Amino acid sequence: MFTKFRIVLILGLLMLISSIQMTAAEERSVVDIGVSYEGRPIRAYRFGEGPHKLVVVGATHGGAERNTRVLSEQLIDWFRNHPEDIPADVELIIIPLLNPDGDILDVRQNARGVDLNRNMNTNLDACPANDWSQSVFGAYGTQSNTGGDYADSEVESRVIRKFLMDASGVIFLHSAAGLVFPPQCDDPIAIEMAQVYAKAANYKYSRFWELYPITGGMHDWARGLELPAIIPELETGDQPEFAQNVAGVRAVMQNASRLLPPIADREESETRFILPIWRFWKAYGSDKIGDPLGDYTLENGVYTQHFTNMSVQYDSTSWYANVQPLALDLPELTGDIVDVVDESTVITFTQSQFIVHDAFAQYYERIDGVNVLGWPTSAEYRVQVNNQSLYLQQFLYGVIAFDEQSNAFTHLPVVWQSTVQSNLVSARQPLQLR
Repeated sequence: MFTKFRIVLILGLLMLISSIQMTAAEERSVVDIGVSYEGRPIRAYRFGEGPHKLVVVGATHGGAERNTRVLSEQLIDWFRNHPEDIPADVELIIIPLLNPDGDILDVRQNARGVDLNRNMNTNLDACPANDWSQSVFGAYGTQSNTGGDYADSEVESRVIRKFLMDASGVIFLHSAAGLVFPPQCDDPIAIEMAQVYAKAANYKYSRFWELYPITGGMHDWARGLELPAIIPELETGDQPEFAQNVAGVRAVMQNASRLLPPIADREESETRFILPIWRFWKAYGSDKIGDPLGDYTLENGVYTQHFTNMSVQYDSTSWYANVQPLALDLPELTGDIVDVVDESTVITFTQSQFIVHDAFAQYYERIDGVNVLGWPTSAEYRVQVNNQSLYLQQFLYGVIAFDEQSNAFTHLPVVWQSTVQSNLVSARQPLQLR
C-alpha cells in the first residue's frame, strides 16, 4: 500500500513538473511585441524553430474584420495542439490582433481614426500607383482622409514594421471577398504563395485587388523590402472559415523551400548586408541611418553593420527582438542649453533625465525616434560650428542637428567620425574637424 502510494505521488510530481515545464515553454513562445495607441498589448505566438519564418497577421481592421481575429485564435489553438503540422524547417508566428483598439471600439480604424492598412510607406517599391496617401479608399470603396498624417505614423504600423524585419513571408488576413492576392508590384514568390493558398483554401486567386485602389497597404510595403506577402480575403465578414484557412496556411508551410526564402545575404553598391539589416536600412531611411561603412561582421549568431550615423545589429538567435541599433559612446556636448518654449511638446523618458521638446520633439515623433534614436543622452544645445549656429541633441543611437538657415534636421555622421575619421580637434569638440 505504501509502495503504491509512493508511485502515485511520484507520478503526480512528474506530471506537475511536466506541466510547469510546458507552461514555461509556452511563455517563451508568447511575447508582447508592442502596444497600441491606447496601450493594449499586441501579442505574437510562436510555433516551430525552422529557418523559414512565416508570420500570420489578423485583425488589422479591428472590429470591422473581427472574424480574422477569431480565425487567428483558432489557428493558435490548432497548432498548439497539433505541433506535428509545423514542418521541421518552418517557424510559424501568429499575431491575432494587430489593432486591439479598433477591436474594442468596434471600428475599422485604430483609436486615432487611421486605417492601418493604408498607413504604410509603400513608396519603397517600384509601383507609384500604390504610394502612401492621406486620402484613401476603404471598405466598399468609401473615400476618406484616414491614411494617417504621414506614412508609418501609427504606433501599430511601427510595431509590425519592426517585427517583420527578419520574416521569410507574411500572410495578412482580411475579409470579405473570398479571394487571395499578392502585392501590386510583381513578386514571383508572392504570386505563387497566393496561388498555393487560394487553391488549398478553395478561394479565388486574383492577381490584383480590382475593386478600388489600395495605397499604403501592408502587402505592398512588404514588397518594397523583398518580403513575400499575400492577403487572403475571407468570404464572409463574420465567420472565421477555419477549415479553409488552416489548409491554406498548411499548404504554404509545406512549400516553404519555394515560398518562404530563408534569411540570406543582400548585395547593394558593392556592400554585403544580411537581409534584416538591409530591410532596416531601407524601412527607416538611409538619410537617417547613413551610408554603410563596410560589410557586416558575424559573431555567435549576431550580425553587426556600421553606417555613417549609427551602428545596427541583427540577433539571429532572437525571434522577436531581432534588429536593433547599438548604443554609442559619444563625447560630451558643450554649449548653451535650449529652454522649453511649448510645454505641451515635452517628451519625457523613464530611462533618461533628459527631455525632448519643441521642434526636436515633433521631429522625434515623426521619424519613430524610439527605434531610430532611442532616448536622449543630453539636453538640446545651441553650439557654434564653423561660425554657424546649430541646435544639437545626443541620443542613445546617434546625434541630430537642426540648422535654422536651411530649416532642416540632419543626422550627424558620428559613427563615421569615430571609426574612420581620426583628426578631431579634441575629444570635447566632436563636431569640428581640422
